[in-house]
Amino acid sequence: MKPVYRASAIAVAAVFAFAAGTAAAQSPAAKEDKAQMKADQSAVAREKAQLKADQKAMKADSKEGKMAAESKDAEKVYKDKQAVKGEKKDIAGDKAGSQQMKSDKAALKREETQMKADQKAMKADTKEGKMAAESKDAEKVYKDQQAVKGQQKDIAADKANLKADQKK
Repeated sequence: MKPVYRASAIAVAAVFAFAAGTAAAQSPAAKEDKAQMKADQSAVAREKAQLKADQKAMKADSKEGKMAAESKDAEKVYKDKQAVKGEKKDIAGDKAGSQQMKSDKAALKREETQMKADQKAMKADTKEGKMAAESKDAEKVYKDQQAVKGQQKDIAADKANLKADQKK
């Protein structure tokens, strides 16, 4: 959530909390904690709404067949496989023993070697935990999930602060 909006939401929540005329026996710290908790709860509601909207968009894009992003390694391996297929087709169309067939077989060996190297690199990157590319929709959903978790942690902290202030 953008800091400007968060500050505005906190200020609005604080005004409403103080205007509501809470019990006079409460300490100012407890009142402040309640206001903060209310602001964080409204922020969680907004974050959850955004998460649902982004999940719906991702689902719709998947249904439409929009391609998710691919990692560079996966794209290289895909292109290598296509090149190997192409060379095999070329060899199948060549005259047996011709110079063209020899040239195509050499090219096939180069393509296969390149494909093996790219597959090895992809496997190593995956093993190291390097993240593959993600679709924009998946990235939005992930960020929304992280925002909701953060807001929920804020609410838990607000509850603990309120409880501590009420014991004073």
